[in-house]
Amino acid sequence: MSSDNTPPSLDFSAIIASSVHDMKNSIQMLLGTLDEVINEVPEERQSQQKILRVQAEGRRINDQLVQLLTLYKAGNTQHALHIEEHDVSEFLEELFLENHDVLALRGIELSIECEEASQWFFDRELLKGVINNLITNAQQYTKDKIRLNTLIHDKRLLISVDDNGPGYPEAMLKRYGTANEITPGNNTADTGGTGLGLFFSATIAHMHKNRKQSGFLQTSNDGIDGGARCTIALP
Repeated sequence: MSSDNTPPSLDFSAIIASSVHDMKNSIQMLLGTLDEVINEVPEERQSQQKILRVQAEGRRINDQLVQLLTLYKAGNTQHALHIEEHDVSEFLEELFLENHDVLALRGIELSIECEEASQWFFDRELLKGVINNLITNAQQYTKDKIRLNTLIHDKRLLISVDDNGPGYPEAMLKRYGTANEITPGNNTADTGGTGLGLFFSATIAHMHKNRKQSGFLQTSNDGIDGGARCTIALP
């Protein structure tokens, strides 16, 4: 008798994706439990600060896992957008409620500036992931203010996250038409990060299409008092 002891070939990327999915579910369960704890704990300042800090870090990890999983699926053509019509004001209000308490804990004022009531077509969960990522990034550099802006220009919905920090370095001021213009994993003195969040945001923007138009990401220093502004434009 003969036996084949050759180990089976492993699709390591699929294993990583599966692990990320399981970790994401665990983090979401942890965040749900934290929400319950926050509601039950007496409003004693120091205890709440510690719990909210844990909650903020949990959300940050969850956002990163969502980014990794989404990018994996997009790269393997497994991700289909769920495009539906949404009320933009309600969408921003939901983001405000999710982030207000954590930002207030750090002394950061979050505000909304919505030019007009409007409806738009987009993938709600993916766009929420993008805006939350931009808010997370802004809170690292802002002095004390973050603002969510929306307006409709040239038949596109523009959603911007502004802060009153030092602004983007010159090398990052551009329009990212495709995610291919960003190399995630490069940690440089200019950007101060890995670029994964920017890569994720540009990828989601570009995945939104209407006829021959695609979405894009735009960085500028037109934020609050000359601070950073990152805009996602959806056709």
